[in-house]
Amino acid sequence: MKRTFTVIGLGAFGSTVARELARLGNDVLGIDLDPEHVNAIADDITQAVVADARNEDTLRDLGVHDSDAVVVAIGEDLEANILVTLTVKNMPKPEVWAKALNHNHHRILHKLGADHIVHPEHEMGLRLAHAMMYPEVLDYISLGHDLFTVEVRASEKLVGQTIAALGLDGRGVQMLMVKHQREILTPPANDYIFRVGDQLVMVGTLDNLRNLSPYL
Repeated sequence: MKRTFTVIGLGAFGSTVARELARLGNDVLGIDLDPEHVNAIADDITQAVVADARNEDTLRDLGVHDSDAVVVAIGEDLEANILVTLTVKNMPKPEVWAKALNHNHHRILHKLGADHIVHPEHEMGLRLAHAMMYPEVLDYISLGHDLFTVEVRASEKLVGQTIAALGLDGRGVQMLMVKHQREILTPPANDYIFRVGDQLVMVGTLDNLRNLSPYL
């Protein structure tokens, strides 16, 4: 379903978010003070505007208050980031996603009531480190409280074994899905025999998933 988004701050992070939201079929308004940033993205999103987002009247004139969600992606000007977050949060409709620069900034955004706070550089660093340590992991999602869902590529040593042979129950890990090309098994039976090209989706604590890693 098409939704309406506003992205404020069109640097590397903001422009990536804006372009992807537009690619997914949504109406996207991008706002930045820098004409170069605006011109670079103008052809890729619904509307790109050079404007000072710290001015509430300007935001309302642009219809930001009618957006389904607003991403505050200002990454260098801490004061502007906080002021814009506060302004948008006081609008009744939009859900507010705000970029945090550090831990203290996160605390301030939380106090302001931001609905979602993201640390793109920190999170990307974590993903890179995990990808380097566990190359078999294709993707993962943190569910909070040290619980993760991971997608893993089955190694050659798994081929020919059954799910039961992994003893997942005793390891505190649950197999949610097995994908093989266009075939999806959810949940897969314990007697399923792994094949070349299988992708496994599992859930468990980080420690339990790490302990299982040598067997995958």
